[in-house]
Amino acid sequence: MSTTNTAKVPFFQVDAFSKERFKGNPAAVCLMSCELKDILYQMIAREMNLSETAFFEPSKELGSYKLRWFTPKREVPLCGHATLATAHILFNEVGVKAKTISFQTLSGTLHAKKVSEGICLDFPRNDPLKIDPPRTLLKALGLSRCKEILYSKTSQKLLVRLDNEEQVLELQPDFNALLSMENKLGWRGVIVTSTGFGHYDFISRYFAPWMGVNEDPVTGSAHTVLAPYWMRQLGKRRMRAYQASERGGELLLEVVGDRVHITGEAVSVVRGELEYDTRILNE
Repeated sequence: MSTTNTAKVPFFQVDAFSKERFKGNPAAVCLMSCELKDILYQMIAREMNLSETAFFEPSKELGSYKLRWFTPKREVPLCGHATLATAHILFNEVGVKAKTISFQTLSGTLHAKKVSEGICLDFPRNDPLKIDPPRTLLKALGLSRCKEILYSKTSQKLLVRLDNEEQVLELQPDFNALLSMENKLGWRGVIVTSTGFGHYDFISRYFAPWMGVNEDPVTGSAHTVLAPYWMRQLGKRRMRAYQASERGGELLLEVVGDRVHITGEAVSVVRGELEYDTRILNE
């Protein structure tokens, strides 16, 4: 390939919702100097092959950035761990001195703030409501029963509550069965949750084969559904949660009006440059 037809983009890989490398949820973060075509964002996300790749660039407003998230298959409207990863890069790699950063996204304006526990994300609250689930859902999840099933229309996520943490930890869904079942509500993912153990108020796992991610390691957007649900169940606005994937991750949550504050830590793992063919922009 001729070098005259290539452009370079600084990129990072960050483990979000963890203070240890190789735990939490990895996200790629690309620092863009200009807006690209959607097809190129998608190709880059596919190349990164992580649950999400974040693309950000400065906006006209001081201290504000345009931010988009792509899975290997498609763009998503909200992603917690890749937002945390992007804020971590801005604060720790780019050298932003402000304590608060704003992001312009498909889910409106989001904020990230430096706090003593890490970085606090200000996200929209997505309350779930009880539904009559398809009969095939429990079977596809490998369950015979559950306590209740709810759906958050605003986030397009199902929430399935189980009796205890052992059931959550031992769950082995049939992802082909999930993909083939009827989906009239148009959900993008399934949250499975129960009360927690130790100092955790609740635990969860998140499955999203419809988005090309069978099990997501740690899912900030799922906690915009979980936080208001467990607030009602536990009578607490401030909670500590654990997403019980193989990698695992911790989140500190607070429900504030119609927002959910999600606090976590992050650590940089990879720093590099991405090259792409600029001729794609003219196709």
